[in-house]
Amino acid sequence: MRVVRPVLWLLIFTTVGLLAVAGMARWLRPSATPAWANDYDLSARPPETIEPGTEVDRGPPAGWSHLVIKSLPRVKPGEESRVPTPLGFGRDLVVRQAAWMFTAFAADVVPERQGEHTRFRLRAIGLGLGAKVNGRDLVLTAADAERVGYKLNWIEKQTLETGYRIQGQARVVVHGPSFAILDTPVTFHCGTKNRIIRYRYALLVDAPTGTLDVLAWRLGDAEGCADLSRAVLLHPNTIDEAELLPDTSMSGIPNEFWFGVGNLPPHRSAVAIPTELHDRAAQTKFTPEAAGELEAAIRKLLP
Repeated sequence: MRVVRPVLWLLIFTTVGLLAVAGMARWLRPSATPAWANDYDLSARPPETIEPGTEVDRGPPAGWSHLVIKSLPRVKPGEESRVPTPLGFGRDLVVRQAAWMFTAFAADVVPERQGEHTRFRLRAIGLGLGAKVNGRDLVLTAADAERVGYKLNWIEKQTLETGYRIQGQARVVVHGPSFAILDTPVTFHCGTKNRIIRYRYALLVDAPTGTLDVLAWRLGDAEGCADLSRAVLLHPNTIDEAELLPDTSMSGIPNEFWFGVGNLPPHRSAVAIPTELHDRAAQTKFTPEAAGELEAAIRKLLP
């Protein structure tokens, strides 16, 4: 058991700790490279990493103008008894471990002087993983955790390193002065099974004021599970208590399919995506002209 226990808990940490949303952010490593990985051209790139040691509370972290989502995963209340019990370990331990890590998704909108006027542009999108350190939620990496006051054990170190490798699967598909698209992998409860799909976030900056609106919708996988009929408009500083649903068909050692989310992040309103926009809303490769057309079409969805 001395060998099995740390390996088992590494997998549990990796599985449920990284289920934050996406935030993400909420993203998990698939068993193999996802089929959609080759859909992106070379201009698509990972987002920035939020600086280790940055505190993420309920507003914008230092160095960023906006907190888009802070995700706090937990097993959905009432679902605890349906969580599979791995290799004879207590179900309660698995449920508690689901809340070990948070995920942060931030954006930085900055002012720029243009003659006599000030305009705002989207400088960057950032993601980070973290945990509670002396009562504060701090972004952590394996290399910098001790410097910011957290002594990682071996399992936590491996979990963070794995988490940041997974974070590299998120893609900034389009990034312009006032518009960006971010795609993040997420394990989603589709029907009775958990599957890895993508959430798509559209970030829209109002250039005269710097106001940031974020819409989110669900892209599917090769087997479906997309919903291009609606998008949701997020609250500023969204705190997502990401409720995890177990896949009761799972057994043995926990993997990335044990827990999945069942809904898009909390939002202030939902909007219909016109049928004629569905193909463009799922597109992964853009010319500048196509990106501009998509931005204009998405702005029309804002209430």
